[in-house]
Amino acid sequence: MRGLLFVHFPFFTVGALTELRLKRQTEHFSHHPSVACKQSGFTLLELLVVITLLGLVAGAVVLGYEGVQDQGREDVTRFEMAEIRKALLQFRRDSGSNDFPGQGIYDCSDSVNGGSDTDANTAMTFPAEAGSTDAEKIAWCESPTNFWMLFTDPIGDGWDKDRKRGWNGPYIQRKNSLLANGAWGILDPYQEPYEIQGLDDDETARLVSRGAGSGDKTLFLLR
Repeated sequence: MRGLLFVHFPFFTVGALTELRLKRQTEHFSHHPSVACKQSGFTLLELLVVITLLGLVAGAVVLGYEGVQDQGREDVTRFEMAEIRKALLQFRRDSGSNDFPGQGIYDCSDSVNGGSDTDANTAMTFPAEAGSTDAEKIAWCESPTNFWMLFTDPIGDGWDKDRKRGWNGPYIQRKNSLLANGAWGILDPYQEPYEIQGLDDDETARLVSRGAGSGDKTLFLLR
């Protein structure tokens, strides 16, 4: 009788198979540590990509914020220029002779009183910032950045209730300190002084803001 040959295969349970698979994976990772790193974290290239994206997002946020700030300054500048224009026009109406600061009885020189145009207006009370000599007073008074006549009565006659004429200010609240030249100026949101220009001609009389340096902002007073 021919003998039977039995080949015995090891018998494994499910638990034993799982344990064996984990053991082999552990041995594989222990011999190939780079594989484990790839499985558990980001590569250097991936980290660089993430950092670059974060930088781009942050830059976009900053640019957006700066854009909002610039628009806000533009809006405030337009509003302030409109308010200063109102004050100048009210000053002109109150004068009774349609005179802006520096014109008519408010001329900085004494020529309006029959004196010399090199002498300061003798009817005016100049503040200490104007200087001591006539030339200094006239130059200070005529500075395009000087709004002092909107803040204080330059002659001191006040308001004539019967005639409805005179100085009936202050026409605007003073909010800034003296400028470098001692003028009683008004700074725009860019910290540049507003200027009054071309008052001798109704077509050119205007208020100017230097703004951020990208171009003057002009508001004509009588157009």
